[in-house]
Amino acid sequence: MNAAAWLKLSTAGISDALDRLGLSGQALGIAPLNHAFRCAGQAFTVRMAPAAGVKGSVGDYIDDVARDSIIVIDNGARLDCTVWGDILTTVAHRRAIAGTVINGVCRDVARSFELNYPLFTRGAYMRTGKDRVQVEAYNAPVSLGSVRVEPGDWLIGDADGVVVVTQSRAEEVLRLAQVIEGVEEQIRSAIESGMRLDEARKRYGYHTLQRRQTIEP
Repeated sequence: MNAAAWLKLSTAGISDALDRLGLSGQALGIAPLNHAFRCAGQAFTVRMAPAAGVKGSVGDYIDDVARDSIIVIDNGARLDCTVWGDILTTVAHRRAIAGTVINGVCRDVARSFELNYPLFTRGAYMRTGKDRVQVEAYNAPVSLGSVRVEPGDWLIGDADGVVVVTQSRAEEVLRLAQVIEGVEEQIRSAIESGMRLDEARKRYGYHTLQRRQTIEP
């Protein structure tokens, strides 16, 4: 499996697959700074905490992140200080990192637009996190709100937001999302050919696409 397969899908289609399998993964409140941003990759996680004895650690990990990864930073949804700025954007872009997802805010957003580097956050704010937060752990479980992210999990982002797919279920979710989006394309083609929407939905089973699968006793 690679990022190219996920990038052919929408987060909406992946979200529907998650719903059908009874999985969570939709990261509420985290959105792209630019609706044109798209990304897919496996998580390199960073967990932040309020600064105590260790200061000045924000961003020091960047040269240890593998290319094509998604950096996932959990700053506890804080909106009052940043954990990402233009220097990190510049280095991440140079190292071919696939994007950054932040449970918190970033700053210097103009550089991400200039380089087309995907940033998905809870917003932008200019106040630095230096000496306010510190790194608590690398490649440990983190959260994006109510969604848990483990190192190596898949993250996919587009104009609708970010979804997280646990690594152990990734193949299953990918295949189902491909089926769901294929059915929706059939419906679109049918209505463009003149079929009524309700008829097209009935023919292709639209109303069961997202319904959670159940196992008969």
